[in-house]
Amino acid sequence: MLPEQLQRIIGYFLEEATEHIQIMEQGLQGLQNPVQAPQRIHQLIRASHSIKGGAAMLGFSSIQRIAHRLEDYLKLLRECPIAIDSRLQSLLTAVFDILAALVYKVSKGFGLNNEDANQMLSIAEPIFDELDAYLRVLIPTRVTVRATTDEHIHVFSGYCTSLGEFSSAIASRVGLLGGTITRHEYEGDGIRLYIDIYLPPYTRIENIRQAVDFSGAIIGTFQTQRDFSLLAADYPIYQRAIARPAICNGCRYYYGRSDGGNLLNCTIHPSGPEAEDCRDRESE
Repeated sequence: MLPEQLQRIIGYFLEEATEHIQIMEQGLQGLQNPVQAPQRIHQLIRASHSIKGGAAMLGFSSIQRIAHRLEDYLKLLRECPIAIDSRLQSLLTAVFDILAALVYKVSKGFGLNNEDANQMLSIAEPIFDELDAYLRVLIPTRVTVRATTDEHIHVFSGYCTSLGEFSSAIASRVGLLGGTITRHEYEGDGIRLYIDIYLPPYTRIENIRQAVDFSGAIIGTFQTQRDFSLLAADYPIYQRAIARPAICNGCRYYYGRSDGGNLLNCTIHPSGPEAEDCRDRESE
């Protein structure tokens, strides 16, 4: 690549990076609760991500590293329900200042020498260490509980503020339900906890939810699905159609045809309507 071509590309990078730096400078001021300001935190993440990508393309590894770390911190704040106090804001601003200084050095000479890059990285590393340690104090542990029965898989996601208390409490409550914990794994120095549970058949979802909730977790999201791989062997009824109820005659929802060797039932009432007059019946 010719030098003038490289300078032109660096110019494009600087033009975009300067705009993102301004967005980040404004966005970091007064950022006290990321949960209540999702649009602002999204703009900050997008700006740091863009600078990271441009720096990587041009080989500015120091800028790429600083922007990447700042992006990770911002994503963590987006996911976790904490307020940003003065110390945390000061540390984030310190990382941003280093990033802005590196971009400025590039603008002055259309490049970045190793001495300047290494010097700025040496200043940034202690800030990263302090940020990591402080965030471990502030951020509650993210919790994912995957509860499996012979019928369903339930996944609860949320967080807990006391990791030790939650771990012992959930083990006790799972035992009361007659279940066992098959996985108990930490990630990121205790920032995330994954627990897999196997429970007896027909365990009520309300009991599982209470076990997670009463153990000290705050549930944010919940998903459930049927585990057809388990059902196929133990419950073969799901592989054949029910006898056609009289009321289903002429209803287009009752297919009765074969698909891959399995007969298809009504999509609204797979086991047949509960009442003699089906309100969902639709004639063909």
